Amino acid sequence: MNLLSDLNWSFVEIIYLAIIFIAGFLFTYFLIPYIIEFMKKKKHVGYDIHKNANPEVAESGGLSIVLGFTLCSILIFFFFPAFIKETLIFLLTVLLAGVVGIIDDIKKLRSRYKIILSLLSGIIIFFANIFGFITISSPAIPFLDRTRLTIIYPFLVPFIVAVFTNTVNMLEGYNGEGSGTCLIAVSFLFICGLIWNSAEAVIFTIPVMAVLIPFFIYNKYPAKVFPGDIGTLSMGAMIACIMLFGSLEVATFCALLLHIFNSFYYIYSVRGFFESSDIRESKEDIILLEDDKIKASDQKDAVLTLPRLILAKGPLSEPELVKNFYSISLICGFFSIISVLLMQFTEGNFNIVIMIITIVILLAPTILILYKFPRIRGVIVLMIILLISLILFLIFVETVIMPLPFDDIDLGIIRIPIDVLISLILVIPILLIWYLITIKYFWSEIEKMKKKELNK
Repeated sequence: MNLLSDLNWSFVEIIYLAIIFIAGFLFTYFLIPYIIEFMKKKKHVGYDIHKNANPEVAESGGLSIVLGFTLCSILIFFFFPAFIKETLIFLLTVLLAGVVGIIDDIKKLRSRYKIILSLLSGIIIFFANIFGFITISSPAIPFLDRTRLTIIYPFLVPFIVAVFTNTVNMLEGYNGEGSGTCLIAVSFLFICGLIWNSAEAVIFTIPVMAVLIPFFIYNKYPAKVFPGDIGTLSMGAMIACIMLFGSLEVATFCALLLHIFNSFYYIYSVRGFFESSDIRESKEDIILLEDDKIKASDQKDAVLTLPRLILAKGPLSEPELVKNFYSISLICGFFSIISVLLMQFTEGNFNIVIMIITIVILLAPTILILYKFPRIRGVIVLMIILLISLILFLIFVETVIMPLPFDDIDLGIIRIPIDVLISLILVIPILLIWYLITIKYFWSEIEKMKKKELNK
């Protein structure tokens, strides 16, 4: 990671970023109608299943995101030559994710094959780092020494990219849902990049926002285009690359906590990775009513998803449901800002006054959001429980586990720190307890919904 303050940027560089943003926005915005027309002409369309009319909508609109980002990357080559290597690897990773997505859009790959192919996207970053073409910094985690994962972290990169691409892919299905929540997450990562003084985070979030905004305009309710897997996988790859190049691991985890929660529920419920088309009708998480409102399924074996949890308090229209997702994403963005301040504390650049002022400033909109969207309160409480538990665990690891005199395990290719291994084992009970709490809450809300319907 390069420090933004070390680059001695002037007003010229800000103009360059503005040009990249405007060019990416305009190119993507005016490209999308042609892609819509092309996809419809090729009969590559999907049906908007959350409307009784089942209107036809052009698929694989995410192609505009990939092409728009390609243009932005070329401009970065010219305007910021010092970042050519990072930009090239970033672009190749997104292109590979997009290729996997378009293949899946056409051939409908089984989930396991999609995950394996997603690993290949991350392998580009892995080899580029191993051979010194680029440098991926060890993750900065609050309360932990940055050097703890120096050796093992690069080997985790392909898995991180695969997890992010598929996690974003899982929270897609409602008009503007995936593109909107990703746009909110990336916007907060831009703010986090400024706070963290990360040049890569700032440079790469600009073009990603530039291509996501116009796509969101066409994808929001009523959707004129769907992203397809080429869109969701490339969006996930972009966010993963921003995290890796900008050294914003914890902030990205917080910003995408909405997606992580949904993936957790989904994987628990189906016991693995499956496409929505592979799930039997009896296991659908929601039910479409005659007035186009959506209600949660009360079937015991129905898939557990975040939409189903929010709808457990009563039916909503599609736009109303998606607004609840946006509200959660905003609060997750607030979490990401606080996490960066905690990272600064770990690095020794912490100002307690700034932390207090930031929390007070963020508290007001958080209270307003929770007041306006009461359905998300339980989800936010679960998120806070998880984050506080992890913070306490990290403090315990740094003060108790790390000082113990353990030797590393030498596997020849890599050396695994024993203290890190012990920490990973000890975190399992915490996650299991949180898992039991969140599943219990989920079913308590479903039961409340069933009782409410019986009393009508």
